[in-house]
Amino acid sequence: SFAPINPSASLYVGDLLPTTTEVMLYEKFSQVGQVISVRVCRHRITRRSLGFGFVCFSSPEEASRAMTGMNGHVLGTQALYVVLARSRPDARPQREPFVQPRHEAYMQPQRETQVHPQQGTGGCAPTIGGSHSSASPGKSIPGFWRGGFDR
Repeated sequence: SFAPINPSASLYVGDLLPTTTEVMLYEKFSQVGQVISVRVCRHRITRRSLGFGFVCFSSPEEASRAMTGMNGHVLGTQALYVVLARSRPDARPQREPFVQPRHEAYMQPQRETQVHPQQGTGGCAPTIGGSHSSASPGKSIPGFWRGGFDR
């Protein structure tokens, strides 16, 4: 999971285009300081960008300099919104989803199942400077319908 060395050295970067990648953010922000990690937050199932991400710097001073220098800068065709990242007061530890054992799933009467994304990380998965394990989009889970979801 994404765990910055110093939380006060992390920036929230908003107004990202759907095509913005971690590499693009890394290249842009490494111009103003030493970047420790980068992530673009994505929908847990579709893996589409949610339009925001996080950049962690080696020091709060570098993060502050990057925030001042990069807020309003254009990446692609979109002006970036850059502020210090902060913890959500309602953030809870991420829990594993409940999955019935296979034999119980087939013994239950058939009914519609509504799947909700987990609370916590909001589907954020770092690809530079961190590791994250999650179910791959093509993985089947017994008892759940696999299909397209819009956020």
